[in-house]
Amino acid sequence: MKSYLNISAPFDGIVTTRNVNLGAYVGPAGKGSDMPLLTIQQQDKLRLAVSIPELYTGYLKRGDEISFNVKSLPDTFTATVERMSGALDLKLRAERVEMDIENTSGAMLPGMVAEVRLPLNAKDSTFVVPKSALVNSTENIFVIRVENQKASRIEVKKGREIDDQIEIFGDLNNNDKMVLVASEEIKEGDFINE
Repeated sequence: MKSYLNISAPFDGIVTTRNVNLGAYVGPAGKGSDMPLLTIQQQDKLRLAVSIPELYTGYLKRGDEISFNVKSLPDTFTATVERMSGALDLKLRAERVEMDIENTSGAMLPGMVAEVRLPLNAKDSTFVVPKSALVNSTENIFVIRVENQKASRIEVKKGREIDDQIEIFGDLNNNDKMVLVASEEIKEGDFINE
């Protein structure tokens, strides 16, 4: 043995795992042990990783602020979306989104589970209607607007679903009258008794 070696980390942190004792003989990785000597974690800045279901990926972008809770802590925390994977995990059908968290107080620990609330603000004006007002045909998805007692099929896109209500996007106005229990049997121009 020629001399002792001092090992230092390139950042400040906390030793969370120590796999060797002081004075123990260690060799290079791959020569007998693949276990690291120590695990050091930087805890003043943490990363929150969330899998966003496919239905909600369009509502989130880099720079958006989210709020979250950790069960073991009483406070509500905020974080900013820093990175988005840009692709869906094929098993989960979700996009990985990462946020950096300033943890200067040290209250949060790596590995804690967070409950996240996402800002699902719509880009366009939307309407919430009963699911029964929506018709899923083989050609498109539409609602039936009533104009001068005549049916008019308005193609829409689906948004978020809450219980028996659904958010829709399309060429609709606030004062439009719609058939609440619509079906594919109602054709364009059919008479509708208001």
